[in-house]
Amino acid sequence: MTEGEHSEISSKASGKQVAGRKSRRSLYPRLGFVLFLVVFNVGYFFLATQLFYQTNRDRVNHDQEHNISMAERTLGREQAESKPEDGITDSMWRKLPHFTDGVVNPLWPWVAARFQSDDHETFFQRGKWFNVVLSAVFLNLLGLACARIFSIPGAINLMLLGGLGAFLPRAVFFQPEILYYIFFFATWVCCLALMRHNELWLYALLGLFAGLAYLAKTSVQPLLLVFFGVTALRFVVEVFRRWRGKQADTRWHPQNHFVGMAVLVMSFLMVTGPRLSYANQQFGAPFHSYPGYWLWMDNFEDCYRFMGTHGDRESLRNMTADEKPSLSKYLKTHSKEEMWQRMRDGVEVKVGGLLYPEKTRQNKNRNREWKQLLPDRGWYLLALIIITAVMALIYGWAMRRVPESELRKQPWSGVWMLMFALGAFVLYAMAYGFYSPIGKGDRFMLSLYLPLMVTFVWIAERLRRRTMRDGKHRWVAYLYTGMHLVLSAVVVMRVVELVQLPLFRG
Repeated sequence: MTEGEHSEISSKASGKQVAGRKSRRSLYPRLGFVLFLVVFNVGYFFLATQLFYQTNRDRVNHDQEHNISMAERTLGREQAESKPEDGITDSMWRKLPHFTDGVVNPLWPWVAARFQSDDHETFFQRGKWFNVVLSAVFLNLLGLACARIFSIPGAINLMLLGGLGAFLPRAVFFQPEILYYIFFFATWVCCLALMRHNELWLYALLGLFAGLAYLAKTSVQPLLLVFFGVTALRFVVEVFRRWRGKQADTRWHPQNHFVGMAVLVMSFLMVTGPRLSYANQQFGAPFHSYPGYWLWMDNFEDCYRFMGTHGDRESLRNMTADEKPSLSKYLKTHSKEEMWQRMRDGVEVKVGGLLYPEKTRQNKNRNREWKQLLPDRGWYLLALIIITAVMALIYGWAMRRVPESELRKQPWSGVWMLMFALGAFVLYAMAYGFYSPIGKGDRFMLSLYLPLMVTFVWIAERLRRRTMRDGKHRWVAYLYTGMHLVLSAVVVMRVVELVQLPLFRG
């Protein structure tokens, strides 16, 4: 064997050893994440069981009995025999989620009808367990996807914070929130993806998820409004930059914008068509929703009376301008000071309830019931914002040190993602805040918690990868992982406290 052949064999052997070590190093985090999933699910179902039997034991509260009644009526419509005057479309749409009373949208009653029971208490328990299991399945899928797309530490924190901060507290109710949270989150993620590159299939997917979210609750409409506004502004900016001959974002094409919007609308209408048709037939407007009228009233008693007086198409159509609740009528009957006071007080209540809900101050005997699983939701969100800010500072520092690197050539869409997230948060805070005298509770703003967190994790991950794209600054990965692990440790400490003292306010 010549010296050259021996050197080549030694080099190959050394390369195999290095590859083996890298393979083992990459395997350990994956095994650790699998172990985390096992522990997470055990803890999630333990806490869910405690909440299930300690809280929300009265199905009459929180309009749950009404949801049960809607599920039974939905099933009755499906099973009813077709009449001669019914067309093919009517017969077909009776099998799809379409039935609404103008308050409860059809998706949750339609899903709940699959496991309906004549005994309302049994039906109540089934619905709660369904939401618990559905939320757990979603969180596991979310974690697996984020571990692959982002990083394992980021995926862990999204599962912990999203599960304990938003999903689990609402999973033990016979209500549409879990379905709505899932499809609202999917809609939000599609909007963020379209801020990066506006491919037509993403518009179709956005319309699909937005339609499903709308079938769960009509509250998805403000999110679409913000998306339309931000993308319209981006369209103007991109056209202007191209006209000025400046470097444009090659992944966001203005020519796709209007075609994509048409695809979005078509996809949305295909999903919601049966519901829109039924609402138009029964109430005289495809997008009819009584909460849209209630927004301009002062208390729920007035809302209830209005719904009883105007419960059909004819009565709604025959309303005069003075009778119809609207912004113009509200301004005629209330001063600007009253309107501002209602908005300000409502926003304070809603934002405070989302970020800093009422906290239990435990006594020495440690026998007080917990009011919240994660009472410091705002601090955890702030921690993710700080992580994102640190990554942005490091990215800026790296970009200045290597001015001609690929860092400067990357299309910067993070600003648009932040603009979208901020716009959605502000609009929802204002809308839910103004609605506060009618609808109380934290379930409204909680839909924003996981989407806001994934926005900052997404941006931070992109900044980390860009900074390390040239193979340098590997210490950034250790810093990023360390910050996430510190946050995870704080959340786990809270989980341990809950497991040790599983007492919850009923």
